[in-house]
Amino acid sequence: MYDDYDQPKDDWIRSLLNRILYLLVFVAAFILLICWFLPLVKEQQRQQHALQALKQQVEQEKTNYNKLSKKLTLLQNDPAYTELLARDKLDLMKPGETIFRMDPAPER
Repeated sequence: MYDDYDQPKDDWIRSLLNRILYLLVFVAAFILLICWFLPLVKEQQRQQHALQALKQQVEQEKTNYNKLSKKLTLLQNDPAYTELLARDKLDLMKPGETIFRMDPAPER
């Protein structure tokens, strides 16, 4: 008579509900982890883009520095380059020399 109370008949329902509960807890924990790490990942991506932009700017500045230092070296050490610049920029010419200037072609 009391043997029926030792083994409940709806044990499979309780087992199924427990499995569903564990699954829901796991999914909720996974969603919380995503919500916690997603802003960090977005910030890292933003910083990577900023770093790439800064690296490009550094490369441009290095190129500009190399050009200017080469020009400075030529100005300090090469009298022919200094003469060329003076004749070009200041319209200086040697005696008996004629300078012809041509305008650049109009852009289309």
